[in-house]
Amino acid sequence: MPRKGGRGFSIKSKWTKTKWLLSDRSLREFVPETKQFSLKTLKRMTGKYKMLYFKPTGGTGGGGIARIMRSSKGGFHVRKDLRSANVSSRGALYRKLKRIANGRSYLLQKGIKLQTSKGRPFDFRMTVQRSKRRKWVPTVMFVKLGKPGKIVTNYHQGGRLALIEPTLRRSGYNKAQVASYKKQLTKLGMETGRCFDRRTKKLNELGLDVALDREGKLWILEVNTRPSYSALKSLKDKSFYRKVVRYGRNYGRLR
Repeated sequence: MPRKGGRGFSIKSKWTKTKWLLSDRSLREFVPETKQFSLKTLKRMTGKYKMLYFKPTGGTGGGGIARIMRSSKGGFHVRKDLRSANVSSRGALYRKLKRIANGRSYLLQKGIKLQTSKGRPFDFRMTVQRSKRRKWVPTVMFVKLGKPGKIVTNYHQGGRLALIEPTLRRSGYNKAQVASYKKQLTKLGMETGRCFDRRTKKLNELGLDVALDREGKLWILEVNTRPSYSALKSLKDKSFYRKVVRYGRNYGRLR
């Protein structure tokens, strides 16, 4: 459901935003298969994929997420935060996930094996914001490097921010490939803005979390409609933070 208050208008439900992305012909190929959690969808998704992510429909900051890995012996390995457990069947897995959900709505999403830089998995954040004329403008893009041992890359889960160019170069990509990925990220951000505009014109900013898999394909993991600015202060280059704050003033956001 839409959420409005002191922090501004946003769409909290990951499921709603996923359905919007899937409705767009140009974007749906970039969305990992995602289903609402149930015993039926768990059986289907665990049969189809070796790795899944179990995500709260309304969660933020990477909290509450678990990773499910299917083992060669038919059981499953579940990891949440720094804790892990093994279960022997889909029934036992379902009961384990129900305990994690604790009555909350959850999603199952195809797991993407993230590209790494110096052994640390990473994904991208692509931010678009409204101009004074209410047009979408690509403002900043950067990398989120995961903390070793964590299953998510979020800054508030121990990750850190980095620049795209040096990160990709350390991963073996050349200048032309880096430029191509930056162009693709910008395109995804702008197309997502236009897609969401067909549903509501009230949104002012979008922060796309985009994975790069081991085969070089980009995937939109989720879209934040009220992305945090604070982590940008950790970058040595303060122009990133200054830019998002400057654009935020166009719609009344000061920090």
